[in-house]
Amino acid sequence: MSNYEIELRGSLDKIQKEKLENILINRGKLIKEYKRTQWCFFNKALKNKDLRIKNTNGNWEISLKVGDLAKTSRKEISLSFLESDKKQAFNLLKFLGYNNGIIAVRSAKIYEYRGVEWAIVRATDDINYFEAEKLVKNKKDSRLAEEEIRAICLELGLKIFNIKEYREFIKYLGQKVNKNFKL
Repeated sequence: MSNYEIELRGSLDKIQKEKLENILINRGKLIKEYKRTQWCFFNKALKNKDLRIKNTNGNWEISLKVGDLAKTSRKEISLSFLESDKKQAFNLLKFLGYNNGIIAVRSAKIYEYRGVEWAIVRATDDINYFEAEKLVKNKKDSRLAEEEIRAICLELGLKIFNIKEYREFIKYLGQKVNKNFKL
């Protein structure tokens, strides 16, 4: 099934992380925790397409998000596959021209709070951020979902990245945390 993913993000210092985590623990519901390794593929010919292979707690999938990486609303499609098929999945992308990119390793705790999925994501001991996400069935509902998430972030005192800040944050992660790969 494909949906529109509405996702807003922001950096968390140590105090902000602890405050948000306390709110989510006390007023929300822990849904899951994960450790994820994802291979983010690059192909300059296909702009605004974010193609990844993900291993989340041993569950494998190919994920495609359509739309500018820094935008809050993007169409998302994902297909699960067995670990025994991972070599074929990588080869499929390689032969389609996706043969390099970055490896990103993250861990997160995911909570449900006020109808929004909240992730506190750890890139390193010193680099943490939040993701506030809601899935909607059509594009017209995406604006309302974004407004709802923004209002909750404001109440919680969370600063949301603007497009420029998010691109700078991605670049920073690329320099400090992520690793390059080539198939």
